[in-house]
Amino acid sequence: MRKKILLMLAALLTAVSANAFEWTWEPKYVGEYHIGYGTTAHINDYDRYVGRAIFGTIQGVSLNDYLEVGVGVEGLMLTHYYKGQGLRWGMDAYANLRGGYPITDTFKVFLNLGLGSQISLKPSGGHGFFCEFGPGFRYKKFNFSFGLQKIGKGEGTSTFFVKTGMYF
Repeated sequence: MRKKILLMLAALLTAVSANAFEWTWEPKYVGEYHIGYGTTAHINDYDRYVGRAIFGTIQGVSLNDYLEVGVGVEGLMLTHYYKGQGLRWGMDAYANLRGGYPITDTFKVFLNLGLGSQISLKPSGGHGFFCEFGPGFRYKKFNFSFGLQKIGKGEGTSTFFVKTGMYF
């Protein structure tokens, strides 16, 4: 029953918005500065201590009102302290793809996908896979996004993130 309802809803939304969608190429530079937080993860009641404060930027190109591509770089400070090790630092570097739909001239909803690498700067100096996926919205120049991040190889760590920032 759920599948039928979802299929009917998708068909209705497609029919309603079919005439409103116009694909034109209007490339222009876009950028974003953001701050955020990624939660820590628990696996088998063991805390992985990967909570992180995030400060970053995405620089790229808006191809039109519906699609943006760019490169993201974020500096991370892991929020859990290990005695004798000092603060732990890292960074994310990733390719970013953002598909969106402008509801009005000042309000837009989007889905964000980032794929790249996370690099630990101190103390281990290791690196691993990074994937970020989630929805968000833009109101005028204000961005808000949230979702899931996958960090590391194999099982890795899956965490929740929230970011807010300024879009230009």
